[in-house]
Amino acid sequence: MLNKIYVKVKNYIIKNHNSILFLILMVIVLNIKTPYVIEAPGGIISLSDRVTVNNKNLSSNYYTTYVKVIDGKVAGVIASYLFPNWDLIKYKKYSGNTNLSYDELNKVEKLLMNESNNKAIKTAFDKAKVEYEITDNKIIVFYKYDEYKNKLKIGDIINKCDNNSISSVDELHSCINNATDKVTLKVERNKKEIEMDVKVHKQNNGNKIIGVSVINDYKIKSEYDIKITADDSESGSSGGFMTTLSIYSEIKNLKFKNNLKIAGTGTIEDDEKIGEIEGIKYKLLGSEKSKVDIFFVPEDNYKEALKIKRKHKLKMKIIKVSTLDDAINYLEEIKA
Repeated sequence: MLNKIYVKVKNYIIKNHNSILFLILMVIVLNIKTPYVIEAPGGIISLSDRVTVNNKNLSSNYYTTYVKVIDGKVAGVIASYLFPNWDLIKYKKYSGNTNLSYDELNKVEKLLMNESNNKAIKTAFDKAKVEYEITDNKIIVFYKYDEYKNKLKIGDIINKCDNNSISSVDELHSCINNATDKVTLKVERNKKEIEMDVKVHKQNNGNKIIGVSVINDYKIKSEYDIKITADDSESGSSGGFMTTLSIYSEIKNLKFKNNLKIAGTGTIEDDEKIGEIEGIKYKLLGSEKSKVDIFFVPEDNYKEALKIKRKHKLKMKIIKVSTLDDAINYLEEIKA
């Protein structure tokens, strides 16, 4: 039986070898990487599926938005010429003119998303006047500058600087500024502690640096147990504002008329300001497809958003916001 199958397969291959070789070659060619990525309209993500308060899903209709990013293989490049609003972007531009690989860039964006989630919880608590405690402070490397050579890697946790325990970014900066030509760091990497000497560089303004950027990771304890989850494909800090707004609304029990579908984008800063984001076109188009009623857009993206609305005849209402209060005050006006 097996011998008959083997003979049939062999004869088929011999008879069709040119077609088979062409197909194999096409698969190989279409999967060749190019120096591009493709950005395309994304969609919306329900924050009630991502955020829980005291183990309960959010009750309001808040949505964050995303840009669809496709790896720039030859097949994707060809598709970008066939589908409207699929745009080819030089990878160098997409990565912010860095030399980070796609995987490294994704790791950076994951760290920034985690920082954004912490800011969202903290800012929502501050606005709602909820008491909380900050614990388990960690200082994490999230970016390396190419011109400064050292052994640090993205994701390293800096525990000590010159034998002093480090629990804040300010403490690390103080240690570096007090050093002469180097600091000795104790770093946690893949659950192992590593000790290394890192050269200190003096800038023109007198400040000293070690060639990396760091973020402060921490846990927040309060009467409200907030948990925020995400899919592996999600990253970045542009969901910070909407996450903040959703948590605040849940704590304050805000309800709205007509079961409105409310989406938006923007970072959340420590002073409650809403920061500019990239890819507003793709977020608006994806939200329109999902029949969003209200879209909050950062002030710095507002003019571009209006142009996109006119060009594509979007039906959703676009609301400009520069601070968290702008969004809260608008929602209070339509409160049921």
